[in-house]
Order: sequence, then C-alpha cells, then structure tokens
Amino acid sequence: MATKTLCVGLIGCGNVVSYGHRPALTTLPDVELVALADITPERRTIGQAWFGLSDANLYADYKDVIARRDVEAVVVTVPQQFRRQIVLDAFAAGKHVLSEKPISDTPAVAAELCAAAETAGVTFGMVHNYHFFPEYRLIKRLIESGEVGDLRVLTMNYLGVIDNPGAAEYKADWRHKMGAGGGVLMDMIHAVYLAEWLAGEEASQVNAFVDAPTYAHRQPEVEDLALLQVAFPSSYALINMGWGQGVGGVDVSGSGGQIRMRYKAYQTSGFNQPIELYSVKDWRRTDYAIPNLPEHGDNIARSFTELWADFRDAIREKRDPIAPARAGERALHLALAGYLSATIGRTVTLPLPEGNPVYQQGINGMAGVNAWDQSHTRSAGLFGLNG
Repeated sequence: MATKTLCVGLIGCGNVVSYGHRPALTTLPDVELVALADITPERRTIGQAWFGLSDANLYADYKDVIARRDVEAVVVTVPQQFRRQIVLDAFAAGKHVLSEKPISDTPAVAAELCAAAETAGVTFGMVHNYHFFPEYRLIKRLIESGEVGDLRVLTMNYLGVIDNPGAAEYKADWRHKMGAGGGVLMDMIHAVYLAEWLAGEEASQVNAFVDAPTYAHRQPEVEDLALLQVAFPSSYALINMGWGQGVGGVDVSGSGGQIRMRYKAYQTSGFNQPIELYSVKDWRRTDYAIPNLPEHGDNIARSFTELWADFRDAIREKRDPIAPARAGERALHLALAGYLSATIGRTVTLPLPEGNPVYQQGINGMAGVNAWDQSHTRSAGLFGLNG
C-alpha cells in the first residue's frame, strides 16, 4: 500500500525557509508543501519560486491556509511574538503544527499553546534541528553508553554566533528588537535545549550574566552576550553565548572520562565543520569520525530534512517528535530565567512561577522586577530597564 503524502501549509516565508525547510519539503518524497502564506508580497513571490506553487496557492492571510481541507499540518515560521493566534487557530482546525524556535516570547503563551495541542489531540513539534547534527547525536550516545561515567559538567561555548540579518523584505534587524523576546541567547536557543537533552534531565536552577555594549550610534535593546550556569538534578551545564568572533566547542566532563568536540578554527557550533571529536577515558584517547557533509549548508539542510521526517513519522505513529513543544516550553523558561538572574543578581529556580512578571510578559516583564543596582544587564539598559 502506498504511503499517504503529508500535505503541508507554510505560514511565514523568512530566510530560515530557504536553507532549512525548503530542502526538506522539496526532497522528502511523501511530504509536500501545497500552500503558502506571508503578509509580504515579495516573500510570497520568493516562496512561489522556491516551491513551484501556482498563484492560487499563495495567500496574504494565514487563515486561508488553515482553512484548506487538504492541509494536514502547518509549519509556522513567523517571528515568535506573532505566533500565538496562528497556532491556536491551527489547532482549532485540527492541524498538526511544527513551530520555529523559540516556542513563544512568554512562558504563559507557551503553556497555553502546549495545553491547547494536548486538548486538540494534535502533534505539536519544535524546529530543534540541532538534535540531528551528527556530532551532537554522537555525544548523546557516548554519554548514555557510560563513556564518561556519571555526567558532571557540560561546557557549551557558542561565543562566535554569526549575526545573520533577517529577511530584508520584512525587517532585517528584528532579532535585535524587544519583539524578538531576547537577543543572542533566544536566537540560538539551540544550546539551551541541547543542554537539557544531553543531560537527560530538566534544569532546576540558573545563574547568569547578560550584557551588551552601548554604541555611540545606537542603544541596544537586547543582549549580545549571555553566560549561564545551569543546575540539573545530577549535573551542571555552562552555556556561553555571544554574537561576534568568540570561541566555540563543546566539552563533557564526567566521573570517568571526558569528551571534546571542536570545529575548524574553534568556530561556533553549527557554523563550520568539526575538525575533532574524541573521548578520553583512563588517560587514553579515542577519536571518532563525524559523518558531516562537505558544506555547512548541506549539513543544515540534512538536519531539517531529518527533523521533518521525524515530525511526519510522529504524526503517523501518534507519538511525540524528538523535539516536542513541552521541550520548547522548558527551553524558554531556562533562557528567560537567565535574563532574570542577570537582572536581579541572584540564582533563579525553575520553572518560573506564574506570578512572576517575566512568566506573563517575557522580557517586557523585566521592568516589574527588582533589578540589582550592579547588574550589567540593567546598566546596559537592556530589556527596557533604566540603566
């Protein structure tokens, strides 16, 4: 019996579609993009060329995509502050949803969306495509096999994140605005969900420093540097994140060994090829080959294709995808707890309580907390704080 094709609607046609969703949706034989919505005419035209759609399958209003009976699932790639109603409308129409990260800009909305999906009985997955990078899958396998003994500390350096602009036809600098829900940490929340996945536990505490330089020509709204200490029930993680030219790489320290992964020229994860991944146990080194493709863009495309295949299978098998929405909700809590810790100068426990202004409003709620006088986040004037 032939396998039924999963018909997909795309809502939002930003740059992530070009290098991620486009390769997946044009190569998987049983997943087909049949409709596209974007508020910007120029982006609709670009998407039409990418997917070979007719004019009749292009829409300015996302509701027209959701209303189509042939659309079984939608992928939502609009900026996070605009996703809530789109995702809720999709659930109400019985559609499965794959959402770009982060899940939302506020934990309150994230909780609402997760509950709505569970009530509707549909699959709700996140674009956490770093799960499918072979180097992280290998690190996960080595940890689970006991290669390092009991996990003690994950050190994740992402200090050389490339500051790629958004689509020029929309707003190229939208990731640097309050509406993005945060700066580099929110943009590269990949490290946050990977830390929980590799640790195999949910985070319980966060302590952080968050900063950005004040330039003569602009006052930053969000951070370009975030340094987080994360406690899990049985281990710890250090997540160091920055836009710029800093070092990258991942180290795993355990009771009985270590794992080290480095990219070419110590670049940040996801932006170049790893030149080494090895473990050390009893003072003996074991090197591992990484099945990466020659070009970085090809590796990104492959990760999206594998993520889409997992999402498709999750729908068919009525199971959670590798990155369920609840994982996206926890990652959002952790990132915002980092912002909150840096602002108040204290360790923050997880999950954030519903009564906290940051739970209800994301970074917009930072003005409602008692900022520490010596907080670098406050002195930089980030998140609407008065420096």
